[in-house]
Amino acid sequence: MLNLRNFDIMSFLYQLLALLIAFSFHEFAHALVADRLGDPTPRQQGRLTLDPLAHIDVIGFLLLLIAGFGWAKPVEIDPRNFKNRKWGDVLVAIAGPLTNLLIALIAYLILFFMPNSLTSGSKIIFNILWAIIVLNIGLAVFNILPIPPLDGYHVVKSLFFKYNVKFFWEFERYSFILLIILIITGVISRIMNPLMNLVINGMNFIAIILQSIFF
Repeated sequence: MLNLRNFDIMSFLYQLLALLIAFSFHEFAHALVADRLGDPTPRQQGRLTLDPLAHIDVIGFLLLLIAGFGWAKPVEIDPRNFKNRKWGDVLVAIAGPLTNLLIALIAYLILFFMPNSLTSGSKIIFNILWAIIVLNIGLAVFNILPIPPLDGYHVVKSLFFKYNVKFFWEFERYSFILLIILIITGVISRIMNPLMNLVINGMNFIAIILQSIFF
């Protein structure tokens, strides 16, 4: 969230860069998997790119910077083009969060193996990498929550929609209000924080294993 009272231009720039990376790779991953599974819709709409301008929703992006809650431009797909509609939907949905986790892991490993003695230049790199780690993990964890219109909900709906169609339709009617309430009341944060810590601990474990093997 942007705090004007304690505004730090450098921290803002680090977070801005990290957000552009996180959003662009997240939406590109959705588009790429859909394209590989046979749906030309994202390619036709110019979403098969890492250009942030193709993926950023201006209002959603500004709200994210100011209020700490926002969104990117959703990648539109036509599941009828998939050979297996159910699993095609699942793979497209999980592609975004998994890509964010991969980017966070790469950034974490770079940070983990950086020299301990930091120059002013390497401190900038440290801050950028840490912003990339936190924001990509945050975006991934947030999106796996099973609440519309998040990716986690698309996975659950694809797997179980036919078993209780009425429940999913009714749930979607009030889902946006529910999501806003959960964010405002801090419930989302209380869910996300331990999950994010778990992911960071997991990445640290991977880094230690790699260190023991190669160093």
